[in-house]
Amino acid sequence: MRKIVSRILLDVLETKKTKNVSNLKIVSIFATSIMEKKQLFEKVSQLFMRYGIKSMTMDEVARQLGISKKTLYQFVDNKKDLVKKMMEFHIDGEQCSLEATFSKCDNAIDEIMEMTKEVGSQMKEMHPSVMFDMRKYHPEAFQILVNHKDEFVRKCIHNNLENGVKEGFYRTNLNPEIVTELYLSMMSSIMNPENTPSKDINVHEVHGEMMRYHIRGIASSKGREYLKQKFREENV
Repeated sequence: MRKIVSRILLDVLETKKTKNVSNLKIVSIFATSIMEKKQLFEKVSQLFMRYGIKSMTMDEVARQLGISKKTLYQFVDNKKDLVKKMMEFHIDGEQCSLEATFSKCDNAIDEIMEMTKEVGSQMKEMHPSVMFDMRKYHPEAFQILVNHKDEFVRKCIHNNLENGVKEGFYRTNLNPEIVTELYLSMMSSIMNPENTPSKDINVHEVHGEMMRYHIRGIASSKGREYLKQKFREENV
């Protein structure tokens, strides 16, 4: 969201420069532009998650959004641009959401479990072809997802491991650098549709098993006791 807001602000400031409008008007244009793009990319993200990317033409996207194709092209240049901007919006939103979630957690185990819920919820709603479509037809958009994993997720997991060790919930003899790389490798495998072991097993199930494997593998005896309590409370 922060990157999107920055881009919108630059556009609005250019409008001020070329059209000589008042500061109050600029604020109004800025707020309206943010809301319009936020609503549009939220809806586009939902469409792609539900139906896949390749199957959705620009005509169908416009029809589902209830707008004309001409209006849609006021926001994007073409379908590749739409997918790329949708992914930028989605990743910005996910990062803001996770940061807000982490700020409310009491410890490292709560953090990783909340992260698992958020990511798992998205995967549960995701059409099976989304990852394949992005990798094959929209490499720029897929690279945004890869960069998110390699930078933001890497930092989150590494910090979580260090905090968990300090709190006594994770093993004192774990190596945060190695475990972080193992986690990222497993996520990369999940993001590659060719690695799904069976058509009967969906990405959401694979992610759930991966996270149970990860958490139980790093938890100390104190952490395992806390996990049992959490699992009882949440019926996991």
